[in-house]
Parts: sequence; structure tokens; C-alpha cells
Amino acid sequence: MKNKAIRRIIHVFTGISIILLIVYNILNTRLLFYFLLVSIILSLLSIKIKIPVIHKLVLMYKKEKEMPPGRGFLFFILGSLLVLKLFPQDIALASIAILTFADPASHLFGSLLGKFKIIDNNKHVEGTILGILIGTLSALFFVNFIEAFLACSIAMLAEYLEFRVANNTIDDNLIIPLIAGTVIYLLRLWV
Repeated sequence: MKNKAIRRIIHVFTGISIILLIVYNILNTRLLFYFLLVSIILSLLSIKIKIPVIHKLVLMYKKEKEMPPGRGFLFFILGSLLVLKLFPQDIALASIAILTFADPASHLFGSLLGKFKIIDNNKHVEGTILGILIGTLSALFFVNFIEAFLACSIAMLAEYLEFRVANNTIDDNLIIPLIAGTVIYLLRLWV
């Protein structure tokens, strides 16, 4: 339980940091790409070498038997980088905000308040609804209500689908921002 809480805190801190650094023109896609590369190298090195601070962070953030260590964090950075490259900045920032707040909120509220499970996984209807609400509110800083609500709703519902490539499940930290960004982009094209 403690590790799950720490993972959620790191998740939110990472997202807020990326958003603020981009808004204040401190971070760009090139720097984020280099950060991703360094993170991948450190993750792979941490399998064999106990790098002092990195090892402690990996132990806190890592899910059981997760390979490479910090896989969720790496996909968070990759998802953020991809939406920043694919979409206009306001759409990208809304997508990162949805990932930052809706995903951990749905897990937190679902585990605390959840009574109705969806399908066979550990996700609850109550958590998803509150995650959509919080994700929509966070995306409103960058896009209008309809875009925020539809993007968050569809992205959170897509989280229930299992996307696989070569027998590996694609992490929701990649799926959520890409779907949210695509929804907003398509809304703007069609409406």
C-alpha cells in the first residue's frame, strides 16, 4: 500500500513538473527526449548496479516483477513526449494533465470508495467517474469543457482495454495521453 501511494505521488509530481516546465519554456521536447534516454539507461543499469538515489526511487516506484525497473515512469515520459510532438501545445498539455490527475485519482478513489468492479480487473466504476471529473477539471486549464470532458472520458474508458504488442501490454501511461490528445484533435477537425 505504501509503494502504491509513493507511485501515485511520483506520478502526480512528474506530471505537474512537466506541465510547469513546458508552460514556462524551461523544458522542450529535445530536453524531454534526453531525459527519457538518461532515464532508460539508469533503469537498465539499476538492474545490475545499485545506483544510490536511483535504486531507492526504483524500489519505491517499481511494481512487482516490472521490467525494466520504473517502466511506468518511462512510459509516462514517453507518452508526454509523444503528445508534445504530435499535437499543438494546448492539446498536449491537456493530455498530460489528464494523465497526471485522472489516472491516479481513479485508482485512489476506486480503492477507497469502490463497490462496483468493472470487468475482472481492480478498477471500480466510482474511481473511474471521479477520475474523469478530476481529469476534466485539470484539462480545463488548457482546453474547453467539451474537449476536456470527452478526451478524459474516452481515455479513461480506453484504460480498461488491454493493448498488446508482441505479447507485452502497453502501459496506460502511454495510452491515456495519446487517446486524450487524439480525441481533442479530432474534435477540432470535425467541429
